[in-house]
Amino acid sequence: MIGRRTFGKAALGTSLVLGSSRAPALAQGRRDIRVGLFGGDFGNLSPVLRWDIQGGIIAYNIFDGLVDIDFDKRSIVPLLAEAWTNSDPLTWRIKLREGVQWQKGYGEITAEDLVYTWNYHLQTKSFQVGTALFPLDTVKADGKYVVEAKTRQPFGAFPGVTMGYGGLMVCAKAHKEMGNDAYSATPVGSGAFQIESKRGSEMVLVRNPTYWRTGFPKLDRVTYRAIPDSTTRLQALAKNELDFATHPDPRELPAMRKNANFVVKSTPGWEWDYTQFNLIDRNFPHTNKLVRQAISYALDREAIVKEIYYGEAQPTDNQIPAGYMGYRGPLLKYPKNGDLKKAQDLIAQAGAKGYEVEVITSDKDWLRKELELVTAMASQIGITFRIKNMDMGGFNNLWLNRRYDVNMEDITLVAPDPDATSWWFLHSKGSVSGYSNPAMDALLDGARAELDQSKREALYHRIVDLTLEECPIIYHCNTNNVQVYNKGLTGFVPSPQEYRESLAGVSWEA
Repeated sequence: MIGRRTFGKAALGTSLVLGSSRAPALAQGRRDIRVGLFGGDFGNLSPVLRWDIQGGIIAYNIFDGLVDIDFDKRSIVPLLAEAWTNSDPLTWRIKLREGVQWQKGYGEITAEDLVYTWNYHLQTKSFQVGTALFPLDTVKADGKYVVEAKTRQPFGAFPGVTMGYGGLMVCAKAHKEMGNDAYSATPVGSGAFQIESKRGSEMVLVRNPTYWRTGFPKLDRVTYRAIPDSTTRLQALAKNELDFATHPDPRELPAMRKNANFVVKSTPGWEWDYTQFNLIDRNFPHTNKLVRQAISYALDREAIVKEIYYGEAQPTDNQIPAGYMGYRGPLLKYPKNGDLKKAQDLIAQAGAKGYEVEVITSDKDWLRKELELVTAMASQIGITFRIKNMDMGGFNNLWLNRRYDVNMEDITLVAPDPDATSWWFLHSKGSVSGYSNPAMDALLDGARAELDQSKREALYHRIVDLTLEECPIIYHCNTNNVQVYNKGLTGFVPSPQEYRESLAGVSWEA
């Protein structure tokens, strides 16, 4: 039997050590920044197609949304939408900010652009129809700057979810001229930066000269480089080949924190690592909830936090992070170090010893290491995980089309509302796992329609309790978002959302 505290040595091997760091490059007069991202391909950048995290990081520097999030207050604040009203339970009126220009000479942003964007989502049945735009019935312009949206049901989280996650507009004129494929590669946006060039693993953004926010951006140029290996990214930073690196290897952070040449930002994230089961194929033992419970009891979540994230995460067994309505604590049912005896008893009760299954994950190197650790834990109760590592595109193709047995991945929550933590993953009409439970559907739908906040919170307590019992998804931990950058940079404000790394306010100190 593998000892609970020795998983890291078995799964991870020896940590790579960074070379000695030079002093940061002189910053006098610099108005550019070089950023190292994970992954090998930036992918789609258009708001009407689903993007991956690395694409989202770039897209949120190209586009402004209808609203923004005040992360400290967990409130929704105006951005391109300067005001909105809910005149009756099914009607929302959105007033756009006047005079804001699309990039590259495409003219003023008007109600037509929002109507075009939301109707395009609805007509193409895009990913947003299942995530943020599901309540929409009709969308129409009322004058040049006002949009009236009618919903199919009351939805109190409309500003945060529909206007928030679903609130990045495409330029109607540019999208029609360019076509969907060309627009997704080099879109015309509304944000602080616009695309200058895109070649393989490098993308260059330049200042948007017509940006509406006076004094922003403070940089003239941003060069993104996709570097799959996290240690290689930090080495490039240490050698002054980069100025800013995202998703560093947590093993290297103690050394970086001691290095006066760099700043380390670590922010508790609105995200979790998880194991998800495909429940459509009834031949798999994991369609029995006892097997799923056994796997959850077998997890040593504290070991995952320590040995994969080196403390840059918090163990959890449920879907609602700290700060959200309905949060009650990180571990409500399953112990932080697991309960191996309980897990073995459940496996025996289910008659599932000797169960073998393929588990897919993406090209995020930290998740591949985590899956090795989780595989070792599952082996202690007679379950064999056959690991299949994939690139992000291949993973998403299998995941979104339900052509997997089990997957282990991470997710970033897109709005500061518990609807974003639960409905899309647990409702029979939203989940990509095939999980279907009428009791869960009723609770989730009731929580969406309920406008009384105390009653909503009580419903989410019941949703979490049922989730812990059914285990269609097993939650491992809430991870931190970590960036490391040159000490000469100032103005970077981290966020709890993994795909939001705004560089609009970043500059070099004089």
